[in-house]
Amino acid sequence: MNNLLDLFASALRSARIKRGLTQRALAERLNMSVRTIIEIERCRSSPKFETVMLLAQELNVSLDAIVFQNMSTSNVSKSVIDFFAGKSESEIQKYIALCQQAEALQEKN
Repeated sequence: MNNLLDLFASALRSARIKRGLTQRALAERLNMSVRTIIEIERCRSSPKFETVMLLAQELNVSLDAIVFQNMSTSNVSKSVIDFFAGKSESEIQKYIALCQQAEALQEKN
């Protein structure tokens, strides 16, 4: 699997199966043709972006995780940057400390 469509098709199939949906059930939920789902999962189709978004939303598949899978983990997501925008350094440090405490608790369990 080298290209993005292959990665998306694989993620789509995995997410669909994980949710216990057949191709037909997924197609019905999204008012799509079963053939559309089959063709996408078999990498025989280049779906429109709108179709990709509908499928990703329905199955909770992150397009960022597929498209940017090799991106360094040291990068901070836009949602994190937006969350901390306007907060003081001391507020940010409190959130970081809280996350570290939660992580330490998880490791103990």
